[in-house]
Amino acid sequence: MRYGIDYVDKSYCLTGNKDYRLSIQVSLNGFSFCIYDAGKQKYVVLKNFPYSENILDFNIWTKEINRIAENMAGYIHTEHPVKCLFFSRKNVLIPENIFSVNNIRPYISFFFQLDELDEIHYKYIPELEAYCCFALPSPVVSKIISRFGKSNFFNQAYQIIHRTKNFGTGMNVVFCGNFMDISIFKDSKLILNNSFEIFDIKDIIYFIAALSDKFGMGDAPVYISGDISTNEIRNLKKFFPSIVQEQNRKISVLLGSEVSTKYYNLLSLQECE
Repeated sequence: MRYGIDYVDKSYCLTGNKDYRLSIQVSLNGFSFCIYDAGKQKYVVLKNFPYSENILDFNIWTKEINRIAENMAGYIHTEHPVKCLFFSRKNVLIPENIFSVNNIRPYISFFFQLDELDEIHYKYIPELEAYCCFALPSPVVSKIISRFGKSNFFNQAYQIIHRTKNFGTGMNVVFCGNFMDISIFKDSKLILNNSFEIFDIKDIIYFIAALSDKFGMGDAPVYISGDISTNEIRNLKKFFPSIVQEQNRKISVLLGSEVSTKYYNLLSLQECE
């Protein structure tokens, strides 16, 4: 994987533009951001910042965000709320008919061990009549808000469903370091959305094959994005010829398909409501 991505379009104006929209992506593996020019309908900045040390606790994490925010200071000029994509396995779907704000934390904690400092966010998905609920570390959330102002937080689970519901029939796979999220739709209806821990390419092949067989996906396309290398994609295509490598074409031309695949979710964040 390439790190330290540093793309600035020649049209980008350092003094600011009211049409600029800022998106940031946060995970334990790094911090990235992009700026979308809504007026010209194109991305004008894409940058990735690897952490300078391993994230062992919240103090290190917030310190790293501070450092990165200082490096970003010369690029960020927007009057609009920031959209922040946060990668975490701690997410569940709760049907609307049993949803209440008071039962979110117990519901998530049934599936995942919550930290004392985890705070709960949720977003409604009308097509499913359900809420996507997710936990985010409060110190990191607070630091992002203090550095970037009003922020709208998303989890990759919400985004993957938001995108997959437009596929009709297919499997959407997002790679997030040591886990991957898979969302399956058939005839525009959600069949499965789940997270799976992975260690190597064998795990990836196993889960895609097992789920495809279980739900009778046949030759339905498998859309992939996130933290996956070109070599891994090549190996997957040996087993699943119908795999489609999603990418933003304008960015891809300049940075290559591997970069656009890795940052596809960040680059499509402005499409989320």
